[in-house]
Amino acid sequence: MNEELISTPAMKQYYEIKNEYKDCILFFRMGDFYEMFDDDAHIAHNVLGIAITTRNKNASSPTPLAWIPYHAKEKYLPLLIGAWYKVAIAEQVSDPKLKWIVKREVVRVITPATLHLEWEEYENNMSTSFSVAIVEENWKYGVSFLDLTNNYWFCSEFTNFDTMSSEIYKISPKEVILEKNLFEDTNVRNLFVKKFNLNIYYFESTKEAKQKLCSHFWVKNLEWFWIEQKFIAQKASSLLLEYLEWNQKSSIDFLDKIHFESFSHFLEMDESTLKNLDIIYNFSTKSKTLGTLFWIINETKTSAWSRFLHHSLVKPLKNKKEIEKRQIFIEEFLKNKILLQQVQERLKYISDIDSIMTRLALWRSNCRDLLHLKKSLQMINEIFELVEKSWTETLKEILLK
Repeated sequence: MNEELISTPAMKQYYEIKNEYKDCILFFRMGDFYEMFDDDAHIAHNVLGIAITTRNKNASSPTPLAWIPYHAKEKYLPLLIGAWYKVAIAEQVSDPKLKWIVKREVVRVITPATLHLEWEEYENNMSTSFSVAIVEENWKYGVSFLDLTNNYWFCSEFTNFDTMSSEIYKISPKEVILEKNLFEDTNVRNLFVKKFNLNIYYFESTKEAKQKLCSHFWVKNLEWFWIEQKFIAQKASSLLLEYLEWNQKSSIDFLDKIHFESFSHFLEMDESTLKNLDIIYNFSTKSKTLGTLFWIINETKTSAWSRFLHHSLVKPLKNKKEIEKRQIFIEEFLKNKILLQQVQERLKYISDIDSIMTRLALWRSNCRDLLHLKKSLQMINEIFELVEKSWTETLKEILLK
């Protein structure tokens, strides 16, 4: 920290905020620019390829400075996030025309799992955006999984570390949040960073888990969610909830349900099987998409169904009736080529409604979101009308059951 520079009111404000977000690249709003200083400036220079200058050129020790136009952040954010950095956005929250210094505060922290919520270009993201929180007590692991793309939240408990890591591999999360004892465990860090190539972050919960969850869901107990006695899973879920609240700086009351997943109704496939069969990772291409089974058969028209396909491949059903139900559903459409073509044509115009609704709940939507939502709902209505006119009794029974 440069003592010559901290004497200015704006920079004093910068260092106060930066001190609270030490593990983030701080985008500090200065008029029409986001400015970065010190180590952040060097990181921005190396990752983004932008010029690095100094704020106080005549000082004995000039402070490194890098900046980007505020309207260009959508170009640079993916690069920083892709390089495993979190970005804290500090905006001007008071009128800059007033005489005293403009008040600034962090309005949100952007991480790999929340990047898609920033603007509508990311609504067509065909992959999941899971955040995973892990805690450990007496060699038992509690894990909470949340995809903010569609607000799919579930938790589980494991007595075996390898089983837990295998399930996490299937989920392909964008980030992993660990409590202190696990974050300091070298073996755990190596697994997620070196083997799974995941972003891992440390976060410490400050509240009692059950109380935190009950308060969030506005309930007296967690029986409705089947986790009343799942204490370690409660702890992981509370940790993840606090982490998201801290980062988003916004109410996330729209997360109104969670369930406990035992994985018993899925076919068990370990990490080795998934890799050897090239289901979601191909050793030859070193890619999670190119050359995989998912890449070959993914002809879905919407983001939601692309995510569903991914989930179905890594967690195949083993219930015979459910499998046959899917096959009959597909067969009904294959029999009616005209209906299939009409539905496919309309599916192309359906945006990622789940992401739009999440941005609306976070007060982060724009006019394009509303227009895309309107168009999507119109297409869904047209699809329903087409199917209603053409469906057989079998298809009617499946859809309305």
